[in-house]
Amino acid sequence: MTLSPIASATSALNSIQSNQALQDANLQRLTTGRSVNSPSDNAQAFVLAQGLLDRSATLSDVGASIGQGVGALQAASNGIDAISSVVNQLKGLAQQALSSTDPTQQTNLQNQFNSLAGQIDSLAADSSYNGVNLIAANPGSLTISGAGTTITGAAADSASLGIGAAAGWAGSTANIQASIDSLNQATATLRSQSADLGDNAAQLQITASFVQSQSAIAADGASKLTSADLATAAANVQSANTYRQLGLAALRNANQSQEAILGLFTQR
Repeated sequence: MTLSPIASATSALNSIQSNQALQDANLQRLTTGRSVNSPSDNAQAFVLAQGLLDRSATLSDVGASIGQGVGALQAASNGIDAISSVVNQLKGLAQQALSSTDPTQQTNLQNQFNSLAGQIDSLAADSSYNGVNLIAANPGSLTISGAGTTITGAAADSASLGIGAAAGWAGSTANIQASIDSLNQATATLRSQSADLGDNAAQLQITASFVQSQSAIAADGASKLTSADLATAAANVQSANTYRQLGLAALRNANQSQEAILGLFTQR
């Protein structure tokens, strides 16, 4: 931009206004980091960038939904791990009873078994995340919005695992062995459920990584279409401010000249 001589108040005012507009436009670029902030700046770039930003926002929402899904799977997986630990403890009690020949001790171990087994239902019921429980007695399901994925839960309460109350252990190796057999079956079921949860979580994490990458690509594309040269914008602000100040000085001078001329005509 070149500074032209200002010969009148009108030209001075026009210069002030044009340089103020230039300064404001470049200040906006410095503030937003964008050279295109409205369709009037560049209609084609604005529309394309807005489309990319909308795409990025949609993908971000999908990523958030996936994150909630991963949380629910992790909560269920932690519940399975805790239940598996209880099942292992139950096996230990049953093995002790099987190796004992004392009916009284076997009865005591049976009572401990039944007391401990009650924790399984509580653990399954507490393994929820954001209102979704994939291993409760009546398991829920998980739908990942935008990802086209639905995960169906699998119950891991004592009844679903086939772990019933121990009974008749005193003097009966057959009854004790029956409890051990049910625990072995429960362990196999829990391992299968744990593997399924792990596979689902791994798939969701892969999808989440892809979605995040695509969102970043879209956002970067929008930035490239609208980003401003900050160094140039800063220089333009400084230049426009200098010319605006010169215009103000010229306007003051023009007003003073007009007042002097009017003074000549008003003298008596």
